[in-house]
Amino acid sequence: MEHLRGTNARGVGRRERYAKLIPSWIFHRNVQTLLDALTAATAVIGAYALRFDFDIPPKMLHSMWTWLCVVIVLRPLSLRLTRSGYQSTWRFFNVGDGLRLALRSVPVTIFLLLMRWLVLGIPVVPYSVLIMEFIIFLGLASGLRVTRRLAHEAIYKAAPRPRALIVGNETTLATSVGYLRSWREAQVIGLVSEDNRLIGIHIAGLPVLGHPESLPSLLAAHQIEVVVLSGANLKCAAQVIRDATRFDLPVHILPSGSDLMQGNVRVSRTVSIDQLAQANSESISEAHPAVVSCFNARTVLVTGAGGSIGSEIARQIAALNVDRLVVLDQDENSIFELMHQIESQEGKEIVPVVGNIRDHETVYRTFDRYRPHVTLHAAAYKHVPMMEWNCCEAVLNNVSATREVADAAIEFDCERLVMISTDKAVRPSSVMGATKRAAEMLIQQRADASTGSGCKTHFACVRFGNVLGSRGSVVPIFLRQIAAGGPVTITHEEMTRYFMTIPQAVQLVLQAATFASCGDIYMLDMGDPIRIIDFAKDIIRLAGLTPGKDIDIKVVGKRPGEKLHEQLWREDALVTATQFRNVFQVKAAPVLAGFPKLLAELEQAARMRQSDTAIQQLLYRLPIDYSPQGAELAPMAIAN
Repeated sequence: MEHLRGTNARGVGRRERYAKLIPSWIFHRNVQTLLDALTAATAVIGAYALRFDFDIPPKMLHSMWTWLCVVIVLRPLSLRLTRSGYQSTWRFFNVGDGLRLALRSVPVTIFLLLMRWLVLGIPVVPYSVLIMEFIIFLGLASGLRVTRRLAHEAIYKAAPRPRALIVGNETTLATSVGYLRSWREAQVIGLVSEDNRLIGIHIAGLPVLGHPESLPSLLAAHQIEVVVLSGANLKCAAQVIRDATRFDLPVHILPSGSDLMQGNVRVSRTVSIDQLAQANSESISEAHPAVVSCFNARTVLVTGAGGSIGSEIARQIAALNVDRLVVLDQDENSIFELMHQIESQEGKEIVPVVGNIRDHETVYRTFDRYRPHVTLHAAAYKHVPMMEWNCCEAVLNNVSATREVADAAIEFDCERLVMISTDKAVRPSSVMGATKRAAEMLIQQRADASTGSGCKTHFACVRFGNVLGSRGSVVPIFLRQIAAGGPVTITHEEMTRYFMTIPQAVQLVLQAATFASCGDIYMLDMGDPIRIIDFAKDIIRLAGLTPGKDIDIKVVGKRPGEKLHEQLWREDALVTATQFRNVFQVKAAPVLAGFPKLLAELEQAARMRQSDTAIQQLLYRLPIDYSPQGAELAPMAIAN
């Protein structure tokens, strides 16, 4: 099979090169008109030659040239003046087009016969010559168009396309063959029909190879790669699908025209994250000069590099002129896949580190060995309902691990550390949000402490809204539910969220790293919050379906820790613009003196695996506005 594909690929490559040598002007309508005129002239000469046994008398030569001049004008002119005369595409010429060509050519012949009969004084021409001219012209003109079609099919024939088998009945097979031949997505090898009488004959130039019961042997014998069901109401569809599945082959249904017109077929399409990103955000520009300068010839450490945000950070960093990129994650599979995506970057050292940032030795060994200039801390637990049931793990991963990274950055003179946070850290109602807010304050406390001690490290936090396409985002969940036929589940009809794309989020992280920050928080202008139910309807419509008709929307109720609306900052926060148009800075408020002690108690309780209730009580004691009941807040847009 691979050898066959390789041979086909080489063949089509040659044919496509030949196709490119053909100038485009050859296929222009004016050229087609000229070709028809030459065909008409050839038909006149041929008719005279046949009439006089290829020995045209000298006295008839004058007549031949006179009538030739008339015919080469009238033939193409009649086709041009006739409706759709030159509108038909020659490369798809078929029997119907041939009949239309004949009908449009008849009036010229009738006109010539009438002239010969009624007009006196014109050069004499035998009536048989006019009849033969019509027949010869029709044959030559049709041959010209068929040649164009055959040339087109020869150029693009046997491309490296999947070998297809069409299963259908007498009514649908011919239509399906014509349809698939018009496109280059599949190479149809043969047909399978339910009607035993059709076996062995050809339909639209393709053989009927057998009955659906013989499908397994046909799939193996002809090395079929895809099966097309022609007609959605095929009785044997279930058996065909089972047989194709045994060979791990895809089955595509090509509905009949009656199915489409009667509304028996639901037309849908696959929605990608890229489509949603285009619909909900501006395009991402190239890296800002300040970002390029900040990362130039630097060693960069990315924690949580196997996640959706961390991996995109790694990819964008690899595109900059850094000396070394260290990617750290506890999931070896994610790091393995990431390395395959970025290892080809020339002039850059890409270092994979598999380890847990909660482990002191792992963090300190990584900092000691690679001495990063910039650390982008993306590792965190972020699933709100999961962390409500695993409070100790949320504290250890989101708070203790952040402390390990921050302390190591200070000890090994890392120039910049940026921590990824969330809008759920503002007046948190969940354990996840509370631990991220505690981590923000920890970063700020380390920034305050390092300022007086002459430390070189600049600390910053970046808050995101709901990131399209990230793990745990509602978008992949919605897409899976739509693909399964619904329903799409939402937790509350009035719930709103801020949305941004992964590239946007990462661009913000890189821009925040350029600031000489002292624990401040940065965020992107994400516009107004969007109702989740409206967003779900938009995704359903993008899939070509109708909300409430094709796909139901089901309200299932709020999950533990969820709020109806998120905030980007507190009402009393000092928010200012930055040098980046869509980035805002939230000035950090002073950290209370007792915060480090309370935080140490929280971490100790988490290490001792105390109960979820105990952890929530300790979080409640922290000055982070943690409210487990989640007071509902009015949505707030960023003011420009």
